[in-house]
Amino acid sequence: MTRPTALERFAATLAGKRLARMIQERFRATLTGSEHLPREGAALIVGNHTLLGIDSIVLTALLQLELGRTPRFLAERTLFRAPLSKALFDAIGAVPGEPEAATRLLEQGELVGVYPGGVDDSFKLARDAYTLRWGERAGFAKVAMRAKAPIVPVAALGIDELFSVIAREPLLGRALLGHEKYDLPIVASLVPREVPLRYHALAPVDTSGDPDNPVDIARVRTATFDALESVLAPYRDALAAR
Repeated sequence: MTRPTALERFAATLAGKRLARMIQERFRATLTGSEHLPREGAALIVGNHTLLGIDSIVLTALLQLELGRTPRFLAERTLFRAPLSKALFDAIGAVPGEPEAATRLLEQGELVGVYPGGVDDSFKLARDAYTLRWGERAGFAKVAMRAKAPIVPVAALGIDELFSVIAREPLLGRALLGHEKYDLPIVASLVPREVPLRYHALAPVDTSGDPDNPVDIARVRTATFDALESVLAPYRDALAAR
């Protein structure tokens, strides 16, 4: 195992446990399928993402309460350029979303969280709620295969209803970070809606195979995507029908 992060040390204190419970109660958050998550040893948690990383904060609280474990999340590499965000990421144990770093953490027995959609997923418009915006990304599959670690898909419901993203601004985000994908979301309100957050941990995906074989990589990627879609698609359809 790696050296405990500041977040892990805090999580082990009484104040940390109370804060985790407060977060869980504030968002009326639940986690089903926790039996699919290991109490010790490596696993790669793959999920859907939303604005401001609130989903990650709440999932971390739930994992601390249910498993006594603090996940190490992979974060957008570009955000590490800013000293303030880098300091925050370092404190919570997040690392740049690079294959080598992710593989190393898994090989050290860590519980690692990744959102393949990244900014594309978290900055999506309200009309695209619960749509996985992964493009052709499959790096997470290669990482899990190389580390010989299972993938546990975790589908989150309620997270895309916390905020309503009505548009994206075309100036500030790309000026600061150099690409249109960072166009900042414009939300109807900065106050999160009162929506219960429900996390579903699904059966682990078999990651056996050759991490350099496109057929094996595609199999693992598709299995992970389809598992998440089995929860997200019905909810997405029900939301559209309201």
